[in-house]
Amino acid sequence: MSTPVVVNVGDTANFTCNEACNGNLLWTFHTHNENLEVLECVKETCTKNENFKNRMILKPGALSLALYPVLYNDEGLYTANPVRSNITLPCYARTEKQIADDSVNILWKKDDQIVLQVQKGITTYGSGFRGRALVSLPRYKDGDLSVDILRVTTSDKGLYQCYYSANDEHGYPGGVTLNVTAHQKFCAKKFGENLTLDLFGPEGVNVTFTGHNAAETLVCSVTGNNTMCSSDYNHRVSVINDFLVLRELTSSDTGTFTVRDEMGEVIGVNTVTVEGVTQRHHYIAMSVAIGFVLICLILCCHCHRQSRAQQYLCSYNVIQSTVDINPEPLREPAFIGLSQQETNPETDVCPRTPVEETMPEPERTTEKQDKTEEYIGETI
Repeated sequence: MSTPVVVNVGDTANFTCNEACNGNLLWTFHTHNENLEVLECVKETCTKNENFKNRMILKPGALSLALYPVLYNDEGLYTANPVRSNITLPCYARTEKQIADDSVNILWKKDDQIVLQVQKGITTYGSGFRGRALVSLPRYKDGDLSVDILRVTTSDKGLYQCYYSANDEHGYPGGVTLNVTAHQKFCAKKFGENLTLDLFGPEGVNVTFTGHNAAETLVCSVTGNNTMCSSDYNHRVSVINDFLVLRELTSSDTGTFTVRDEMGEVIGVNTVTVEGVTQRHHYIAMSVAIGFVLICLILCCHCHRQSRAQQYLCSYNVIQSTVDINPEPLREPAFIGLSQQETNPETDVCPRTPVEETMPEPERTTEKQDKTEEYIGETI
């Protein structure tokens, strides 16, 4: 049942949980775009959300909540959900204070199915309630026929009615409607961190996982500290004090982990997102690409240097072979004293200029001619 709580900013808001709330309890805060766990109590140990830690007072006994001072953005829906907790369903009647135990008659029904019956001092139980439904004979003599139900699951929700007459079913006129929702938890984890899932006690449970656009798959079946896990999770899972720990989260763990009891009822829903995965993969891909480019550049530079070195070596060899093999253009005795047509009769372009060695020849000829004339003159 939802009860409106209207307060002014800066005042105290009281969120009541009736006397049936005890044991494990989760207070949650809901808005149209936000879901926060305000307070969670497990085995008498309570954990508070950082947004409410210094402003929250937990009242003893009924686990009611007081919030002071109220802030403007505290407006929302606050709910208390008992899961695998122990609850008490109230029933009162006028009974005899001196009645003998073997004369007590109590009958509890849920949706017309027997939960517990005490008849002539003998107690019988309906399916699924043996060891979980309890009544007190001493309290009966005080007019209190309330029933305690241990380790509540979602399968326990329904309409409960109490009767105390053996001849006709007279009892608590209003009955009790029990609403139980699965434990909802939202976890934002980082790549490589561990995830802790509450198994809500040592009884057998099945943990499944559903990813985005993927079918639901079994993670582990757990009974006490004994686990049977699929091959994908066997090396990553351990069970400690009724909690399942999944190590080294990756992007593939983003999704929903669901905890079901032995009857297949959902008792816990854990929505998990693994943050930083895309960035990490992006950085890895960029690092690999940069490394590959650097290696290619180094190899290209190395090959380029080798290529230039070989080019220089080849050029040097060509020059050296030209000098060693063809020295004739610098000293060709066959061309000394020859005319242009005789030295290169087939080429008309770029005629060769005679070398200096051809010049003394006319001088020697002139010298001979002078001597000849001299001789002639003397003769004459």
